[in-house]
Amino acid sequence: MDRHVPAYLTSRLGTVNAEAVVAGEGGMAGDVTLGRYSTIIKPVAIPTAAPVSHRPFMYTVQPGDSLASIASKFHVTVSQIRWSNSNLYSDDKVATGDKLVIPPVPGLVVTVKASDTLDALGVKYQVDPQSIYDFNRLSSPQLVAGTVLVIPNGVGGAFPPPPSVYQLLMRSGVHSAYQVTVLNCCLGPYTGPPQNSFPRGWCTYYVATKRLVTWTGDAGYWYQNAAAKGYAVGPTPKPGAIMVTWESWAGHVMNWVAFGVIDQRTIKPGQLGRALVGFIY
Repeated sequence: MDRHVPAYLTSRLGTVNAEAVVAGEGGMAGDVTLGRYSTIIKPVAIPTAAPVSHRPFMYTVQPGDSLASIASKFHVTVSQIRWSNSNLYSDDKVATGDKLVIPPVPGLVVTVKASDTLDALGVKYQVDPQSIYDFNRLSSPQLVAGTVLVIPNGVGGAFPPPPSVYQLLMRSGVHSAYQVTVLNCCLGPYTGPPQNSFPRGWCTYYVATKRLVTWTGDAGYWYQNAAAKGYAVGPTPKPGAIMVTWESWAGHVMNWVAFGVIDQRTIKPGQLGRALVGFIY
């Protein structure tokens, strides 16, 4: 009986019965796997590990827990947990019963603000915006305020030093090699664009309360970032200019003695040496 089975196929599969099926109980025909009655079996990859969750989860701090032990338990870093929990931004201490948001993969968790866009989040957390879209399985690039997103491999800002550092500096009377005067302990409101706001208490935040800052980045990169935005820069100090230095791993602009305070200092010509980057006018 002719069932219109091509000869080249039947010759490879073996004897064909009256129903035009291979009489055998399966096997291989080239790289094709055959089941009973020559049913072609589609290869299926068998997962060897649990599928990756795409949603953050809550963890309740247990007796004896520390951020380090919690981070190790869930294969993330202490910084990634702190970036995901706003109450841990200025303090890394946790207590039994505290509720923590844990990212499901290395990265961080954010709650979308009205001004957020995928591109802005990508720039802020140093990732490709497409990875945020894909990982969170978003149906639209338009973000909705209040949505919780995972930023895979995202990197947040630097954390402030403990508040006690300022008290220790004041108590010891040792400030620096410069003549320093503390003017105030309290910072004013930020005046720059919301998407470029800097961490409160840092020198970058203070300067942004005095001048409109339309660029981003750590203090040490302000000179080049401002120049890229079209601002005039140069090596000569002028009234109202922003001084940029590399006096720490993140750099400095203006205030210097301690975190969260307003101070002024006297710098003699040449005293900063190679640490002086320049001035933004």
